[in-house]
Amino acid sequence: MEVIRSSEAHLEDIVRLNEVVQKVHCEHEQSHFRTYDPDVVREHIQHAFADAAVIFLVALEEGVPLGYVLLRKRERPEDAFSKARTYLELEHIAVSPEARRRGVGSALIDETFVLAKALSIPDVELSV
Repeated sequence: MEVIRSSEAHLEDIVRLNEVVQKVHCEHEQSHFRTYDPDVVREHIQHAFADAAVIFLVALEEGVPLGYVLLRKRERPEDAFSKARTYLELEHIAVSPEARRRGVGSALIDETFVLAKALSIPDVELSV
């Protein structure tokens, strides 16, 4: 398995992989999450690819996408309570049901930290 920085070439794979996690969110938190709509997700992901602050990583096995993470570089200015800081926010992670329990999620998370270090970003945060 390899984890690569993704491009729009994987757009449809990311839309497909997102379905599983979006349906789980809707099932458990209907008051917060919208019903999965591939067209809406596709448009959102396309906009994300155009955002310089967004990075997608995709886990591949023999060229087949098994999972992805959506990362966003955040720059928080100093305020009355906190110092200025830069961090990577892990907004989405999804692994295909067939690939679970095979280390795909761990590989994506590990590569997130490798990427953060390469970009000299000291922190990674998970949005919940």
